[in-house]
Amino acid sequence: MSVQSTIPALRVALTPRSRTIVCSLAIGEPHIAFMRRMAPTVRYYAQRYRMDHLLLPLYGAALDPTRPAAWSKVVLIHHLLKTYDTVVWLDADTIVVDPGTDIRTELDPRAPMHVVAHRLGRKTIPNTGVWICRRDPRTFELLAAIWNHTEFVNDGWWEQAALMDLIGFEPRERVCRFRGPTLYTSSVRFLNEKWNSRYAAPAPKTHILHFSGPNKPLDEMERSYALFLQHIADL
Repeated sequence: MSVQSTIPALRVALTPRSRTIVCSLAIGEPHIAFMRRMAPTVRYYAQRYRMDHLLLPLYGAALDPTRPAAWSKVVLIHHLLKTYDTVVWLDADTIVVDPGTDIRTELDPRAPMHVVAHRLGRKTIPNTGVWICRRDPRTFELLAAIWNHTEFVNDGWWEQAALMDLIGFEPRERVCRFRGPTLYTSSVRFLNEKWNSRYAAPAPKTHILHFSGPNKPLDEMERSYALFLQHIADL
């Protein structure tokens, strides 16, 4: 099934030096404050593994001002996939605490898209805070389907809720159960939780720590940055 894309186009030309880019954007000062702390960890990580990187602070409107800010990640990923083979998206409230492993070595070569799924009791929550997309017709089709899934435009999980629903997980009322496979289920593989580790309950060996939720402790992010510095000193 082919899905026509209505994702807004960006008029920004990039000159790639790599086939992979690590990217993020932040809209508004609170999120930009987090990006300032995560930025040096992303730059180091990208340079270590010869990836390009793009960190985009936006003080004004989102990339599509008709939608909540979180949807801008879909616009940016879709645009970058026209230039790059692989796009590694990181939310602005993540930080690379251990840059010792290239995330691409843990990707399934058969899958066009990867995220981490958090398992909380009986719930399974695919999380787009760390979202790896490959340039593949299946990726473009799923991104278009996510964008067109307008039921979730104003949902508190936004594009994540749309992705969950499309791959067979129930996001409504935060039930988060797996209903069964769909047309898109096989397009998404789940990475180990160390690649999107919740700061409230971190994985035993965390590579990327995610300060998700409404109350983001900037002081904890500062301590995580200090941990990053310790790790690079040991590499």
